[in-house]
Amino acid sequence: MIRVLIYGALMWAVCGYALFRGGRAERIAAAGILVATYATVLVLNPSVAMRFRHIEVPMLLVDSTLFLVLLGISLRSEKYWPLWLTAMQALTILTHFAPHVPHVIPWAYANAAAMWAYPMLIILGVATRQHHRQASAARYSTG
Repeated sequence: MIRVLIYGALMWAVCGYALFRGGRAERIAAAGILVATYATVLVLNPSVAMRFRHIEVPMLLVDSTLFLVLLGISLRSEKYWPLWLTAMQALTILTHFAPHVPHVIPWAYANAAAMWAYPMLIILGVATRQHHRQASAARYSTG
């Protein structure tokens, strides 16, 4: 439960920062992450005993949608950070096929599916900070 609270606090801090201080790409990525996180909670299998024993198709669809949003940002942006987020989201999608690997336990699948969310938030936070610094410098250099 503590992991969920830590993730929630980090997610809201970073995404809130991106929504208020980021550029268009940062704001879209933050909104996508927020929507995907809550959509995942809504579609997660209510039966804890059956969770992550088979491919979590609704969760896979949510992750795939976020991947498409991040891919769209990557294709339109001149920055590198969207490529990193897109790649990490692609790795998250690949983890959904873990039940097809022999001897993979559900706990490993669940942790692998959640693992990339933390570095994605860190990269988004750093990218937002960089954007904010560049925007502030440009604003002050023009007089």
